[in-house]
Amino acid sequence: MSTDAVSDVDEVKVSAWYAVGVRQAFSAWTDPGKIEKWFGPKGYRAEVLEMDFRIGGRWRFKMISQSGDVSHHRGRYLAIEADKLLSFTWESEEESDLTGGRETRVRVNFCAEAGGSRMTLVHERLPTLQAKQALEFGWSSGMPKLGRLLEGKRDD
Repeated sequence: MSTDAVSDVDEVKVSAWYAVGVRQAFSAWTDPGKIEKWFGPKGYRAEVLEMDFRIGGRWRFKMISQSGDVSHHRGRYLAIEADKLLSFTWESEEESDLTGGRETRVRVNFCAEAGGSRMTLVHERLPTLQAKQALEFGWSSGMPKLGRLLEGKRDD
């Protein structure tokens, strides 16, 4: 797996290559059991509280740090194209400084590349530099966790 992060003023872009097909990479975003194994930044784990995986459906995750701090994130699915595209809104409930009390947007593209698949994630409409830095860390450190899941390895 290789990962690159690029920042813009109000967005975070993370791209990662995985040695699996697009269908397998996409399914890691659609299955609550898989999401709980990889989603979240290093040092955090996720619990899926709600996941209505359809356009207009809502999702809600609880993030738990190693020290026991809890935060909740929620949104709704805007676009779903199997094995190609996933788009959803994102709002952080307790951490209003993270999303400024408004919905941000996440778009994830999947494409076949060089014997594997490339996933490119863009999280946009970020309200502050602090939000951008936190989400850049979150997505950048979460992608290797996804890679380990896709490779069948345990996350540490």
